[in-house]
Amino acid sequence: MRLLRRFYLKEFLVAFAVVVLGLSAMLASFDLINQMDRLRSAGLYGFLKYIMLVMPQYIVYTMPMAVLFASLFTVGHAVRNRETVAVMSAGGRMRALFLPLAAAGAVLALASFGLSQFVAPAATRQAKAMTRGDGKALFKEGTVWVRAEDGSLVRFSLYSKEAESASRVDIFQFSDGMLAKRINAGGAKYRDGRWVLSNVTVYDLLHPSFSRSAQMTLSGFIDPKFLDKQVLTSDEMGITELYRYTRRLRQAGIRSIKLDVDVQSRFAYPVVNFFMVLFATAVSLRRGMTGLAAASLGVAVSLFYWLIYTFSLSLGYSGLLPPFAAAWAVPLVFAAFSMWLFIRVRD
Repeated sequence: MRLLRRFYLKEFLVAFAVVVLGLSAMLASFDLINQMDRLRSAGLYGFLKYIMLVMPQYIVYTMPMAVLFASLFTVGHAVRNRETVAVMSAGGRMRALFLPLAAAGAVLALASFGLSQFVAPAATRQAKAMTRGDGKALFKEGTVWVRAEDGSLVRFSLYSKEAESASRVDIFQFSDGMLAKRINAGGAKYRDGRWVLSNVTVYDLLHPSFSRSAQMTLSGFIDPKFLDKQVLTSDEMGITELYRYTRRLRQAGIRSIKLDVDVQSRFAYPVVNFFMVLFATAVSLRRGMTGLAAASLGVAVSLFYWLIYTFSLSLGYSGLLPPFAAAWAVPLVFAAFSMWLFIRVRD
């Protein structure tokens, strides 16, 4: 039985690797085609570099489908060859026979979490930097450093892309290479094509003096569309940076429902890799499947799960569901159903 376990585990891992790498490479190639105009000058090396940078994110996306297909293929193959009948005749138990696959699913769930937190964000950030090509800025946990159209250096201490506002803004204006003026504002809001600063203090460093005003309006300052491109998306931030950013927004009284949902989904999405193994094992043991049937069922279940999970997240983004419920409801229901099926497997 030990040899069979090793054989099934090897077969599972090989099938998983083939599917996950094949699907992610295909999706990365489609992504490259969409960005071809912006990467035209990068050459062959740039194309390959872009594919390698976006691959980690697509691996995270496609892992549940690959786990499901590999499990269906491995267990279904054992059932069709009557290997499970032989094991049961010798007194073996089905759940124990395929326990290594469940353990592999748990390891892959942890690997998916680690990949989505520590590898994919940094790689996605570099990939998007290759396609921006419209100026540079520094973004960290909501703080944005950017060069304004008049040459000023601007720091948005906490910028919200959704609200097009910031809780604090510092503007550094230069003259002949020297810092000439500093403008501190308690807040900023983009309205009707202009930036409106509130609680403003202006320091004139060339003629030492300062002045205060309740409001200041700036035109031709920074285009919010450019600024929005510099703000990292949730896919470009690790869980620590994403959590700190959302916490800073809450402390400033700015609510970003989408980011709150994304924080929860970072933990919820990898979990399904483990339960995909349980689901596939239980289904396959009930009825052996051919390779085509396993592939068809794998695609159908994966697409169905992805559709309802995306729909649940969209309800969370719109505020119709709390962030925790939007991210966890579908995975928990699927987990409970998979456990129920697996427990009911006849030993």
